[in-house]
Amino acid sequence: MATQAAPQTQGSNPLVWVQTKQKAAGQAFQAWMKRQPPYVEVAVATLGGATQGGVLGGVMGGMSKMNPTPPGGAAGPLGGGQAGMSTMMGGPMTQARNFAVMTGSHALLSTTIKKLRNGVEDVKGNMAASFGSGACFSLVSGVGGPNPIPNAISTGVVFALFQGAFYQIGKQFSKGKDKGGKAATDAAYFRTDQMLDTLGLVKYKKNFRKGMLSDTTLPLLTDSALHEVHVPAGPRLLILDHVSQYKGYYKQDLAKRAQLLPRDQ
Repeated sequence: MATQAAPQTQGSNPLVWVQTKQKAAGQAFQAWMKRQPPYVEVAVATLGGATQGGVLGGVMGGMSKMNPTPPGGAAGPLGGGQAGMSTMMGGPMTQARNFAVMTGSHALLSTTIKKLRNGVEDVKGNMAASFGSGACFSLVSGVGGPNPIPNAISTGVVFALFQGAFYQIGKQFSKGKDKGGKAATDAAYFRTDQMLDTLGLVKYKKNFRKGMLSDTTLPLLTDSALHEVHVPAGPRLLILDHVSQYKGYYKQDLAKRAQLLPRDQ
């Protein structure tokens, strides 16, 4: 009966089925990307960014063509300015090119910077990528007029400032959401952190988290497991000696914590 319930649930809610498939495809793609050289990830990110920008620019260009200039060539006080902007930006193909260059260059720069900085992603990297994409957009779209280089620099600065502001705002919003998840993670490593604090090995907390060596695995620790998360030989000996002395205590603690978990009625 349990095996028949899953298909019925997915059939009654096709949106859930589609989301599940998309998530699985995304995870498979990410796993494939991790096995590729860095330049492959940069190329894929650039292609994806350029494609999204091209589609967006084409749609915007098509919408602008649906609003033609009235007879006489003027639509009021702003008619001349709107006509000039339309001429500068061009039709759907031109706008698709402009936006593809902007988003593709941003993806290229942001991914490259992140790779060069060993995965660090912060406001500096985002602002640098935005500066480059703004400058590229200015040059390819012709908004710089007779002074393309100075205007490309000023456009890049504007893009960078806006991106920096948006990044900081988004970071503030995400802090509140991450508090609950961080508290749950800290609870899973409570005894582990306590042990590392006692032994003066606080710097290796991140190694335990990367290897998912939490309180549940504490009584099971081995030399090979610690070596796999890049804990040096000296600290490994201290940790294993500590665990061997308190293994019974850690097992009892896990049993008590398991009893506190809610049970299905």
